Amino acid sequence: MRWLPQVRMLLARRPWIRWLFVAAAAATTAAIVAGALADLRRARDAWGPSRDVLVATRPVAPGDPLAGAVEIRALPAAVVPPSAVAAAPPGATAVQRIAVGETIVSADLAVRPGPLSLLPAGWLAITIADVGDTAWLRAGDAAVILADGNVLAADAIVLSSTDSDVLVGVAAADGTGVADAANRHAAVIALSTPAR
Repeated sequence: MRWLPQVRMLLARRPWIRWLFVAAAAATTAAIVAGALADLRRARDAWGPSRDVLVATRPVAPGDPLAGAVEIRALPAAVVPPSAVAAAPPGATAVQRIAVGETIVSADLAVRPGPLSLLPAGWLAITIADVGDTAWLRAGDAAVILADGNVLAADAIVLSSTDSDVLVGVAAADGTGVADAANRHAAVIALSTPAR
């Protein structure tokens, strides 16, 4: 370390050498950052052009409004589903559960208000009265409607519930059987794994 005092003396007498080292370090850092930014741009360009889409910013349950739960993000077009939406119509609600960061597609939302927002086109909403405890049912739950040992609606949706009544959505073809069983107080609701 005998050379250290000599270097200090040299830098004290010639300050331009120290500034030369500072400038060289700054230029090297700038070159490294510029290279990293160029690599980032090339990687982003490799995915193709970007597209503005709606993305969920918090978990959304079926029947929840999308207002305040989504934001517009630019994502590479290569990873955006064809049915992704760029804007939600006013009053749009979720038809199914949407996770944080999930791209919103047209099948995820409905514009109808209330429980009908969960009802697919052409389906019927039928009330099943005096079910008993409905605390375990949530809007959007997939269900099966049974009566007298038979499956009346294999693909039903819970639309809403009160203390003892449940509003369910069923395909129009299943509506007569479910309505008859509901009138006879024979309908039973069983939760199932979602088919869609």
